[in-house]
Amino acid sequence: MKWMFVPLLAITSTANAMIIRHDVEDAKYQAAAQSDNSTVTFLGLYKGDEIVLGTGSLIDKQWIVTAAHVANELTVGNKVQFKTDFYSIKEVIKHPLWKERHFPNDIALVQLASPIEDATIAKLNHASTEKGKIATFVGRGDYGNGLVGVAGADKQLRAAHNAVVGVQEQWLQFIFDRDANALPLEGISGPGDSGGPAYLVSTNLVCLIGVSSWQNAESTNWEEGKYGVIEHYSRIAYFRDWIEKTLLQTSGISPEICPDS
Repeated sequence: MKWMFVPLLAITSTANAMIIRHDVEDAKYQAAAQSDNSTVTFLGLYKGDEIVLGTGSLIDKQWIVTAAHVANELTVGNKVQFKTDFYSIKEVIKHPLWKERHFPNDIALVQLASPIEDATIAKLNHASTEKGKIATFVGRGDYGNGLVGVAGADKQLRAAHNAVVGVQEQWLQFIFDRDANALPLEGISGPGDSGGPAYLVSTNLVCLIGVSSWQNAESTNWEEGKYGVIEHYSRIAYFRDWIEKTLLQTSGISPEICPDS
């Protein structure tokens, strides 16, 4: 088997957030997440316990971009966390070409029943200049590092950085590097971070370039979250037209677009 398609969602166990460097204090990743104002967490119940079903990015006060395989687990009324506040889902729209367990077109839109007034709305990327850019990932849940992989659960919000190393038609690719090759806050997504963002962040702009989808763990003998895994994010520039048309048809909304970069 050449490729391992590991969806970054785990409904059979406690979900996981950012997997970080083994040689950097975890507190630095938690501190980095405090400035995030655009990311939400989808919550659900499993055997009576509240778990993280996935993650998403606000592109309007009431609309979220996430992964279609996360949307499979969401229903109207599901709880959505933004910072310390909670909202509920009004509607879930998966890409029409998505098929369960097939990862192309792994993108979806989620409408909230009420607006989030104090969020920073992420703009949609349209440029084809992603390669080499440093993206910010954000997620909530378990902790872990590149040596041990996924280690446990604490439901803390973390932010990590990673560089785009590959751009394909539907995908952005990231590698979990270590030591001298790694960024100061290098990290990678884990289960529960599915649907979460790859942002380009500047002083007055949050630009969404990708949505966390699946991980190729061939290089680690299929152990998720360890150094060397290759992360695949659904590419916003590829899906921008579908997002725009869907929002216009359903709500008469036109999402904001990132300026050329």
